[in-house]
Amino acid sequence: MRKLLLLGLITAGLVGNACSAAISGAEFKEGVQYVPVPQKVAPDDRNVVRVQEFFWYGCPHCYRLDPLIDAWAAKLPKDVVFERVPNTLGRPIGQVHQRAFYIAEVLGVLGKTHTPLFDAIHRDGLPMGNLGDIRSLYVRVAGITAQQFDDASSSFVVDADMRRADQLAQDYGILSVPTVVVGGEYVTDGEKAGSGIKGISEKQSFERMLKVASFLIDKVRAQRGLH
Repeated sequence: MRKLLLLGLITAGLVGNACSAAISGAEFKEGVQYVPVPQKVAPDDRNVVRVQEFFWYGCPHCYRLDPLIDAWAAKLPKDVVFERVPNTLGRPIGQVHQRAFYIAEVLGVLGKTHTPLFDAIHRDGLPMGNLGDIRSLYVRVAGITAQQFDDASSSFVVDADMRRADQLAQDYGILSVPTVVVGGEYVTDGEKAGSGIKGISEKQSFERMLKVASFLIDKVRAQRGLH
């Protein structure tokens, strides 16, 4: 599976219980289907396992993963929190899209803007490479005003959220998207999850990645003594 790499290279399945006992730990090996992050991030609450998807709106793989990971996340137990983290991939347009994500989050309209922004880029072929185009989309689909968009865009909160996202990507060693980090400790992606399986499709690799993520949720729980 090709992925979007940091240096500019273009680098539902799982809706059951995310922590099913049917998932065998023997199937997944550290260093193959998942790896430890370079720098662990301590949890705010050790009783909660945070799952973070690093993505970019301009990534076609992220677009195709989105409905699968949505369905999977909807079935997560109450002690598991799913969080999307927009990644810039070191690109100016990535910074625009990252800001767009946090503008919507600050305004409380992310549920109304997330899929439409993805669709505008990948279904409708619109680059959405500047805040003016994204402002127009948000005004239309989310019922906000242009002034609300601009005020959020220049807010300290959005800037702080962007800095946090960049720091997390650095700590976790995120070089490509989509990538999933579990518990601030382990990272997996479609390529790792599908390692060694000949002829695996992109969708199958994503489904397997989510199985790995489910396994890692249980692994982190066990390490924290939460079972």
